[in-house]
Amino acid sequence: MKRLSTGRARALAVAGLAAASFAGMSAQQPPTQPPMVKENHTVKVSDHVYVIPDDSVPVVPNVGIIVGGTGTLVIDTGLGPRNAETILREAAKISRNAQLYLVTTHFHPEHAAGSSAFPPTARFVVARVQQQEIDEQGLTMNKLFAGFSPTNAELLKDVQFRKPDVVFDREYTIDLGGGVRAKLQAPGSMHTRGDTIAFVEPDRVLFAGDVVMNRAFLAIGQMASMQTWLTVLDSLESLHAAKVVPSHGPMGDASIVVEQRDLLRELQARVRALKAQGQSADDAAKTLTEEFRTKYAGWVGPNRVAAAVKAFYAETK
Repeated sequence: MKRLSTGRARALAVAGLAAASFAGMSAQQPPTQPPMVKENHTVKVSDHVYVIPDDSVPVVPNVGIIVGGTGTLVIDTGLGPRNAETILREAAKISRNAQLYLVTTHFHPEHAAGSSAFPPTARFVVARVQQQEIDEQGLTMNKLFAGFSPTNAELLKDVQFRKPDVVFDREYTIDLGGGVRAKLQAPGSMHTRGDTIAFVEPDRVLFAGDVVMNRAFLAIGQMASMQTWLTVLDSLESLHAAKVVPSHGPMGDASIVVEQRDLLRELQARVRALKAQGQSADDAAKTLTEEFRTKYAGWVGPNRVAAAVKAFYAETK
C-alpha cells in the first residue's frame, strides 16, 4: 500500500471533517439555496463596521467591511472570485478609501478562495500558520467543496489563492486611520490551525470566525486543542464585545462567547466523568451527542458533538 505524506494525510483528514461539517449545515437549510453573497444586502452594525449577513445559507460567510479614515478592511471573500467581486462592489458603495486590506478568518474556500479577485493594490494580511494551510491543503479543500454541487464547481473552477502581502505570527494590528484599528489574533489550533480573529476598535466588534457560533455547536478541527479553545474563549469574554460576528449564522453579543465556553466546560466535565467510569471514546461520543442534542434543542449541528467529545477524551488524563 502506498504511504501518504504527512501533509497529504492531514489534508484528507481535514477535508473529511469539512465534508461532515458541511453535511450537518446542509441538513438545516434547503439545498436549493446557492452559496452566493447577496448584493445590496449590507447592514451597518456600528459606526465603522458593516456586515453582509449570510442569512444562514450554507457555504456563505458573514462578510465584514470595516471603514476607517484612510483604509478599508474586508473580512472573508465568499466562495470564489465571483462572490469576492460582489463584496468589492458593496465595499465601494460605502468607502472611497484608496487603501484596501483583506483578512480571512481561515483557509476554507468560502472564506479565502476569492482572494485572487482583489486588486493588486490591496494588502492581503495572513497568519503564518493559515498560509501554511493554504499552501498544503487549500487546493484539496477547493476540490472537495467543488464536488458538493455544480454551482460550487463553477464558482471554484481554476481558482488559485493570492499570495499574501503581510504574514504575521500570532498578533497584528491594521491601522485604518481615524482611530479605527483591527487587532488580529491567530491564537492556536481550533476549527483550523490558522483560525484568525479580528477585534475592531473603538467599535468593540469581534469577528470570531468559526471559534464562536450563535446557538450552534462548534466544528472541531482535526488538530484542535480543546484547552486552547477554552483559553481563547476566556480571553474573548474579557473583550466585552458589543457585537460578535461569527463566520456563519446570526450575529450576537458577548453573551454568545460565554454560552460557548460554558457549553464546552460542561462537555469537558461530562467526558471526564464518563472516562473515569471506563467508557470508551466512541461510547462517550454516542452518549453525549444524544444528551446534548436534547439539552440544547434548537442548536445547529448536534452531529458535531462527537468530535468535541473525542478531542476532550484524548486530552483527559
